Amino acid sequence: MVEPAAVPAAVPAAVPAAAVPGRRRLLRGVPLLVVWAAAAWPFALWLVQTGDPELAVRLHQIVQQALWNGALGLGAAALVALVLWPPAPAGLRLLLDRLRRNFTSDRGPLLRALGELRHFESAARHLEIGRLALQRGELPLAAPHLVRAVELDPDVAGARHQFGLLLLRLGHLREALAAFAAAEQLEPGHAFGDALLHLGRVRLLLGDAVGSAQVLTQHAARHGGGRKSHFWLGEAWAAAGDPARARAAFALAATPPQGRLSAEENWFRARARVRLWRGGGR
Repeated sequence: MVEPAAVPAAVPAAVPAAAVPGRRRLLRGVPLLVVWAAAAWPFALWLVQTGDPELAVRLHQIVQQALWNGALGLGAAALVALVLWPPAPAGLRLLLDRLRRNFTSDRGPLLRALGELRHFESAARHLEIGRLALQRGELPLAAPHLVRAVELDPDVAGARHQFGLLLLRLGHLREALAAFAAAEQLEPGHAFGDALLHLGRVRLLLGDAVGSAQVLTQHAARHGGGRKSHFWLGEAWAAAGDPARARAAFALAATPPQGRLSAEENWFRARARVRLWRGGGR
């Protein structure tokens, strides 16, 4: 069962950025570190050359050979992964699909909605701007408009749902949980069950594995489920200590497709296949 969520009296005027987990923050810093190292290398060589020109030449040759060997090794590893590890090609396809959508999506509707808002403010217009900005990944633009949409009309399920998606992407899990619960309470089955689906996902992220499995099972019963929902259900049952149900959910997610899957569905199918290789319930 989905617990009814009371509609809060007020919504924060701004949504602060979430703290990025340490490992993710470290990974995001790697490209910048590489750029700094590449920029600093000529100056380092120049400093060495002023004292020992031969040492500078040897260092340059050593680093050049190491980079070449590293590139060959990474290329070989990537080729093996693409052939033998299902999430590798699936993840590459998902990345390319997202990049394609970001670069080819038309910003015109968003700009028109922003222009219309200057003449008349309404919850619907703020919601439309927030939804379009969120689809494009423009979170700083989406945040104030979704906050305002909920402030102007807290009884609109769509505003609560989109606000929950924003909060989830920012890492504000408890607030996202309340937003999805409110959307589902206001309009059961909202967005073809997406609010209920994300409600179950957030419960798992918050450590409530049993509650997550119950909500995701409810989602599957009402809306049929898909690769993503079955994979998340498998994760929930595995975390709840029920390997048999976890394997059953992963098996549904990994079922061979009848036609071509979307990039996202293909990604979750690939991950489910790996979980089954590992036993499913662990």
